Formats: sequence, C-alpha cells, structure tokens
Amino acid sequence: MIKLISYLLTLLLLLNSCMEEESPVAPYPRGSVQTATINMTSKYINQVYFSFANGSAVSSYEFDIWDLAFKSYGEDDYYILLNGAKFMEAADMGNVPFESVVSKNNAPFKYDSTNGDYKDYSIGKWWDGTGNNIVSKNHTYIVNRGNNTANRKVGYVKFTILGIENNEYKIKFANLDNSNEFVYSIPRNEAFNCTYFSFSDGGKIVDVEPPSQSWDIFFNKYIAILEYEEDGVKDYLPYSVTGVTINDRYVEVASDTSMNFNSITIDSVQSMTFSKRPDCIGHEWKSFNLQGESYAVRPEINYILKDRNGFLWKFHFTFFYNELGERGYPKFDFERL
Repeated sequence: MIKLISYLLTLLLLLNSCMEEESPVAPYPRGSVQTATINMTSKYINQVYFSFANGSAVSSYEFDIWDLAFKSYGEDDYYILLNGAKFMEAADMGNVPFESVVSKNNAPFKYDSTNGDYKDYSIGKWWDGTGNNIVSKNHTYIVNRGNNTANRKVGYVKFTILGIENNEYKIKFANLDNSNEFVYSIPRNEAFNCTYFSFSDGGKIVDVEPPSQSWDIFFNKYIAILEYEEDGVKDYLPYSVTGVTINDRYVEVASDTSMNFNSITIDSVQSMTFSKRPDCIGHEWKSFNLQGESYAVRPEINYILKDRNGFLWKFHFTFFYNELGERGYPKFDFERL
C-alpha cells in the first residue's frame, strides 16, 4: 500500500512538471483622459483624419481637391461617391449615347447621402454582374462639380463608366459640348477605402485618404438631408454641415446621454448598441444659436468607439472655437476604456 501511494505521488509530480505554466494576460494600459483639437479652419477648409490609438490627426487636405471617390475594397463593391464637401450632385441620364448628352436642363440631379446605403447614392449601382464579371450599364452621368474653397462654382462635366479592367475602373468624361474628351483608369487598392479622382487637368488621381487601418474618424463637410413638411406634403432639403463620419470599414460607434463622461467604464458600455453607419456621429454634437450666430457643443453626448483591434474609446466634445474665438476647431476629450 505504501509503495502504491509513493508511486502515485511520483506520477503526479511528473505529470505536473510536464504541464505548461499558465501565463497571466498582462492588462493593457488604459491611460488617462486626453484632449485633442482639430484644425478645420473657420471656413472648414481642412478635412481631417484622426486616430485614437495615435491620439492625433493622421492627415488632412483642403476639401476641393477631388471630385469622385472610387471604392477600393470588396469583391462586389464598386460604388462611386461624390465630394459632398463641395456640395456636388449628379444626374443619371440613363443608357443613352454619350455624345447626345449636351444639356443639364431638366436633368434629375441627386445628392449623395451619408447613410452608407450606397446603391441609393446619386451614381448608385452602375454595373451588373459579380466578381470578375462586372459589366457596365453604360449610363451617362452629368456631374455638378460644386464649389471650391473660394466658394466659386467649378462647373459641369459628363462621364460614363466603361467597366472594370485589371482591377481598375475605366471611365470616359468630357465637357457637355463634347469638348476635352478623356479616358482614364483609376486603380483599386485594398489598403485604402477609396481611390480619389479629380476631373481637373484631363483627370488625375489625388492623394487624399490615409491607409484605412490608420484612422478612425473623419472631420469633414458633407451633405445632410433635412426632412420637412409643407401643406401636408413631406419634402427634403439638402444642406451643408460640418461634422464627423467614421471609418465604417473597421469602426463602429454607440452614443449615450445618461452617463457622466468621467464615470463611464468598460463594464457600463457592454449593453450599448453599436452602428457602422458612416454618419452615426454626425453633426448634432453641436447646436447653432441663430440669435447669437454661434455654436455650442453638447458635452452630455458621450460616444463609445470600437476600433479595428477591438479596443473601446469614450469621447465627448467640449468646445468648437480656438483661443482667438474662431469657429471650426472642435475640441474633445477621449480615453481608452
């Protein structure tokens, strides 16, 4: 009996020595509350990408340097977006001969939304097929290029999408009188959400957006749609706003007004509902006083952002002016939970 007990004890010791030791998971540093100020300028000329992990702006550009954004990722996602900061609009003239479109009169112009339902945007689903079998519907579009940073009208062009070749969009564009016709190829690049294009100078690719894994939110001008009712009839009014859109490829956001910012913990946000809608932060974190013609932020709105690595960040806006009293400098506090 004694020999049996001794044998069992020895066996247990051997088994225990063969088992890997458990490695405790090191807690990641949550840090303390940080503050960031975004320089959009008083005329909102700068459009700014921000990374919470970096705690700073990643890049910025002046809003009028591009016209079209071509989606660069997704096997069945070939949507083309307008530059809402320029208040651009486009009209789908249908499958008609390109040369026959010579006037913008009575054209069915439409603005892009920011709700992420891209098939309902002004250009919409221009193709048939999937995967490697993408075929253009050969529609011709008239594009109002909107206003530049000096608030001057840029003018009109027409274009058609010839198709996708070698993972590149191929388009044809010209003036409405058929002068200055060009064919241009726009490459897709999976490292970015979109490839940006300008009709200027015979067409050119514009370096705008940083790599998609390097940013979380985007401070920019875009078009919001105001729904109103007049004489019992609902109508919609597009208007330019300054706000925040998210990197909907990797980021999702929830909001709350019931909690105090400082008391929000990782446990208190577990039941919140997150959204990937591009404008889920939007512009309503500030309000405009018509009488005083001034903006006031709403710090009671707390936002929770989940980044591509699964980390949660809380943030809220605290001011909209710089030390000189100029608007267009949103300030916010943020902290990793």
